[in-house]
Amino acid sequence: MEARSIGRVFFLSIHEALHSSIFDRMPFLQLDSTDAQACDELLRVMRSDFPVAMLQLPAVFALIAPPTEAGVQALNKAKNRIVGKYYGSAIGELSAFVSMALQQHVPDDFRNDLQSMRVMEGAFIRLKVTNGMDDTACVTNGTHQGLLLSEGPERKLFRAIEEAFALNAPNALFTGGSYYAPICTSANVSGDPLGSIVDMERALRFADERNISLVISNSAEKSDESGSYPIFSFDRNTVSVMRRGPRQERILRALPTTIVVR
Repeated sequence: MEARSIGRVFFLSIHEALHSSIFDRMPFLQLDSTDAQACDELLRVMRSDFPVAMLQLPAVFALIAPPTEAGVQALNKAKNRIVGKYYGSAIGELSAFVSMALQQHVPDDFRNDLQSMRVMEGAFIRLKVTNGMDDTACVTNGTHQGLLLSEGPERKLFRAIEEAFALNAPNALFTGGSYYAPICTSANVSGDPLGSIVDMERALRFADERNISLVISNSAEKSDESGSYPIFSFDRNTVSVMRRGPRQERILRALPTTIVVR
């Protein structure tokens, strides 16, 4: 059996890793999002004692965890999370995300035709989910934001987690909404002056240092821009840009004419 090491990190095939004593000492396992074993390995990690994995998204590296209190605590530990920060979700089924929101605050075009929301692919969508100013680990001032990517291997992985953890019951993380998409955040230590991780070398170093057991890379799709995804906050037919990011201007130009930018 052959292994290639960089520092303390070992890269093996999934078959070799699962049947080797070296695997017990490996800081993490690296797979591609198109690998046949990626989904099973990701679900294994999501059900583990430290349920957090790193994914290479088209524009940035992210950490994902199950939509549970254990998932929140795992992300907090992996990031040394700063108090007062909140987690978004990685949208699998768009209909589930929109259904969680207060419908009177969803833009008319989006509410009437989910396909029209595809203009938001490559961005976080922030919607009102409760009438109050409730706060949880995933809700702030009554709002929650979900990252919508285009259809591809990452969305399939998000759906797999959503299906694995879905219950016919409210999820307290989302103030009672029956929503079970994975929660997500940027793959870096909170407050890191270097910002979001966009290169593989730094990503692997972070995984090694923070004991992330699974890294899923992306050889299928790359964005022509890199960095944290923009955040768009909607209130019925108005939208505000809460964070600038890749594709922001293209998304704004593609919005339905009924939505006013403020």
